[in-house]
Amino acid sequence: MGRIWFFPGDFADHLHEIVGYKAGLASSIEQMCDLLSGTSYADDILRSESNGLAIRSEDYEDLYYQLLYKVGVTNTSRPGLFTQSQFFIRVMKEKGLDYITDLQNIYSKHYKLGVDLAVKNGQSSVDPMPMLAEAMKKYGKTGANDLIELIKIYDTHFQNSPHTSGRWEEWKDIVDLNDLFKEHKPVVSHGTFLDQRFINYLSNNLAKLGEIHWRKFEELISECFSQSGYKVELGAGTNDDGVDVRVWNDSAQTHPEFIIQCKRYNKSKIDKVTIKGLYADVLEAKATTGLLVTTSEFSPGARTTISARNYPIKEVNGEKISEWLKALRTPGSGVIRV
Repeated sequence: MGRIWFFPGDFADHLHEIVGYKAGLASSIEQMCDLLSGTSYADDILRSESNGLAIRSEDYEDLYYQLLYKVGVTNTSRPGLFTQSQFFIRVMKEKGLDYITDLQNIYSKHYKLGVDLAVKNGQSSVDPMPMLAEAMKKYGKTGANDLIELIKIYDTHFQNSPHTSGRWEEWKDIVDLNDLFKEHKPVVSHGTFLDQRFINYLSNNLAKLGEIHWRKFEELISECFSQSGYKVELGAGTNDDGVDVRVWNDSAQTHPEFIIQCKRYNKSKIDKVTIKGLYADVLEAKATTGLLVTTSEFSPGARTTISARNYPIKEVNGEKISEWLKALRTPGSGVIRV
């Protein structure tokens, strides 16, 4: 395949612009290189700043899809065309070339008619029912299901491809990835406490949880409960008597369901003194349960204290936070479970 040429300084700017459009997230050259660590592409970006770059088109797409995955837009670094190839191989093997060709023709015919109708009516989407009806009539339920899969593959490619204008979300603005790590700066244009784009990013970069700003960690936990339908009160951040987040099942509930402390540690484990302090807060607030949410884990002494004294305290560690993030990658798509 051919090569794509970039003048000095243009390649990083191009990646910054296209990923910003698709993900709604701005990242620096250093952050892009960090996201691509373990590949040769990080060195390519750095060299391109002074020397320019001639990159093979297939390498360009591979780099782009790696980056799209690392910023949290996709669940895989493999492009949609890879999935499309797998689909065609499977269907051709099972049902033959004529079948898959006819299915594509059904799609193409109705897609063109649907686009013309959508433009005429001022609509922004194409109704898939006519093409599904024809596939169902000719090939039954199997044909309709195969066509649905083909529609999903084409749509995924359109939303993700660096060569199309599609994107999964029409972001209202661009947020800076630096805001997740540096001094607290509220960013909630797509969320209540923490922007959805940061949740998407963290879901694919779990090792970064211990590096984000401590206030952003509290906002993250608040956002997880808020998106799951709870009433949430985020503490002031300072002089909050050790209670970072209060959570109620509903607005009519008098006392909190959860009193939460957030401890963003890299190495230190939660000790029994911290557990006793949280228990005192639970009693004071007349809460049902105390949650200690940490990127680390409880020490053996802390777990023994909870067990021996039957404290209503639960550990929420990195593994559980990972589950929450995966559940909330798409707003409203999951429910967090303590």
